Amino acid sequence: MNRVRSILTWLLQILLGAVFVLAGTNKFQMWDGWADRFDPWGLAAWFLAIVAVSEALGGLLILVPRTAVFGAGLTTVIMLGAAFTHIRTGDGSPWGVIILAGLSMTVVALRWRDRWRSTSPSGARSDGDRADG
Repeated sequence: MNRVRSILTWLLQILLGAVFVLAGTNKFQMWDGWADRFDPWGLAAWFLAIVAVSEALGGLLILVPRTAVFGAGLTTVIMLGAAFTHIRTGDGSPWGVIILAGLSMTVVALRWRDRWRSTSPSGARSDGDRADG
């Protein structure tokens, strides 16, 4: 991965990681308000808990290059579900969550090759790839 691409990837990961960790923890902090929003959508409180944990976990996973693909994949699924909910119920615009899904998919694309890559204790790559990708 060249230097500019690496820096942009990290910036995107930090941005998305923060957004999703904050979104997930906010759902717990503002539980009653979020439960009131989920109810008209036909979604139970237990589902709110799953979404909150998944968003926070996905955000944390995005921050680690080796797990970024999995975190970004998880948040993509959550955001596509949110977009579907907004479209189905007509409650609010789906564009914000569609953009977040697109940015999460971008992290998947940028980090795809890194998902299994590991380094030995000496720092040498075990997969034979060059360090710059």
